[in-house]
Amino acid sequence: MSIEDKEKPISNVQTADDNEPEESYFGYGPFRPKCLQFLNHRWCLIFIVCLQVFVSGMMISGFVGVTVSSIEKRFHLRSTEVGGLPAGEEISAAVTGFIASYYAGQRHKGRFLSAGALATGIGAIVYSLPHFFAGEYQPISTASNYTDLCVAKSASFAAEVCAAESVGSNAYVRNFFFVFILGQLIMGAGNNLLWNIGCAYVSENVHPKSSAMYIAAMMTVSTLGPSIGYIAGGNILTIYINTPKSPPEGITIFDARWIGAWWILFLIAGGGLILISIPLFGFPRFLPGYKKFKRLRLEEAAETAKVDNEYGHSIKEIPKATKELITNVPYMLLVAGLIFEYIVVSGIGLFFVKILEAQFRLPAYEASSILGYIGLGGGATGMLLGGILMRVFNMNGSKATFLTMILSIIDVLAAFWLLFSCENLPFAGVNSAYPLTPTSSIPEFGKPILAATCNNDCMCKGVKFNPICGVDGVTYFSPCHAGCTSGIYNPTYLTTSYANCSCIKNVNQTTVRFDAVSGACTEPCPYLTPFAIGLTISIAAAASKIVPSTEAMLRSVPESQRAYAMGFNWVFLRLIASIPGPIIVGAFIDRSCTLWTKDCDGSSTCWVYDSRSISYHVVGTIAVIKFLGAICFFISWRYYKHDDTKRNSTEEEEKENRML
Repeated sequence: MSIEDKEKPISNVQTADDNEPEESYFGYGPFRPKCLQFLNHRWCLIFIVCLQVFVSGMMISGFVGVTVSSIEKRFHLRSTEVGGLPAGEEISAAVTGFIASYYAGQRHKGRFLSAGALATGIGAIVYSLPHFFAGEYQPISTASNYTDLCVAKSASFAAEVCAAESVGSNAYVRNFFFVFILGQLIMGAGNNLLWNIGCAYVSENVHPKSSAMYIAAMMTVSTLGPSIGYIAGGNILTIYINTPKSPPEGITIFDARWIGAWWILFLIAGGGLILISIPLFGFPRFLPGYKKFKRLRLEEAAETAKVDNEYGHSIKEIPKATKELITNVPYMLLVAGLIFEYIVVSGIGLFFVKILEAQFRLPAYEASSILGYIGLGGGATGMLLGGILMRVFNMNGSKATFLTMILSIIDVLAAFWLLFSCENLPFAGVNSAYPLTPTSSIPEFGKPILAATCNNDCMCKGVKFNPICGVDGVTYFSPCHAGCTSGIYNPTYLTTSYANCSCIKNVNQTTVRFDAVSGACTEPCPYLTPFAIGLTISIAAAASKIVPSTEAMLRSVPESQRAYAMGFNWVFLRLIASIPGPIIVGAFIDRSCTLWTKDCDGSSTCWVYDSRSISYHVVGTIAVIKFLGAICFFISWRYYKHDDTKRNSTEEEEKENRML
């Protein structure tokens, strides 16, 4: 007999399921052999569901964020267009999840989970299809007579560059944007079933006292997936997009023109989810022990005076079921608190790689790996901590809400630790004057002045962003803007050295025979470590409150409404939090940009951010929004506590009446 079986004696409460078969078997239709029945256990169910959580999270919360810039460059999409891709996933998830979670309340939840895994896998494969139909990627500067050196150019150089870009890039690839939208729609529809229905399916097939631990396991794995996704994605992006073909000479992972093999990530994840859907389909509607666990949950529901109207049999009951949720004050306040939480999670999550790049001068693949390891440690620790606290202190809905509030306050305080950032290094014409042009002034914030007397004869109009680092410690927009007339590529060090640069003062010409090297200037920054510590604490605090908030939500509604309550909650999170979240955070990040350039198609790209400004905007956004969430959790706890006090008073009165 397991520990769960000893936790509480079986109640005499009768349920509507007493006429159901005692045993449920694992299998497919009539094919239910005894050799497969070892799978018919809650531990196997949790393992398969956690595997689905891991792969889905790795792809949707990891791979999608890591590959945003690659897809943007390859298919010539604007940032606003790429930023709209997650909206397709969120809208699809909200619509399908709302209906599916309602009907799943009285149906086979395992089949819904299996269909969700299959749909998510198909969506991932659809998302990778543009790579196979768009042809080989050809970097513009390699495919034309383009040069970014300070040499004589024709008066129509800028127009010729745009013309070459239009021909070489095969402008039709922009139309694959709609294929990406289709992939996101399919992925969103499938993935949302996992959270709407998965938590309820697991919760109803385990002992009520152990439910928090099982959900904590799911939530813990949900943090491992994105973290591994960032780490794996960063490594895969070091593979050239046209693999097994080698990149053109001079194109390295440090080059702005480099694009990694992003499509491999989605093929792997899609295939894995399709395979996961097979065992999920075999689980029975009710696992062994379900009847006993339901009796215990009904006892708990009776203690909290929640009436179960058994909604879910007809679509006509949706308005009544919805009204019951909306008038459930503790539940709705929990939803409101989670909305504020997910505004930050969805917004910061999409841009965190860019934030690390800007604040600590890191390349994208390195920022992805660091973020992955931090999420791995902080997220997993937080999820487990939340489940352990729920288990050790045997928390009911009121106590779980109180714990969520305390963790939210810690989360708000930890956000201020993220103010650590590196100082901005000098960038000629952007945040500092040209060193050899004493008459030039320091540009205003966000208004760069790239032209100077030292590069007036270089004809740099039309030259693309290709930063170089001068021996004077100053970064320049391109070799042309630094006045460099020659450059030599060194395949050993995968870098290009530039000489004869009229804008750079080389005081060590006798020992250093070049004036600049490719890539922006960088130097060690002592603040990355304290920032990482603060971020780990913040992620751990945020992750810790997911389990108690989910348990509080499940325990605030009747048995038959658990799946619908989760789905209803996710509709709000998808539409009110996850869609505007990236827009809000993105708008603040854009305000921190100090160097915008216009592309040939009229779109704008930001290349340089002010680290201090981005730090203040990000921390301010996190602190204010999460503080509002903490207020919602506090009010929810007060209502929960009031209901508990009222119920206890009623019970005392009943006892006194019986004694009389």
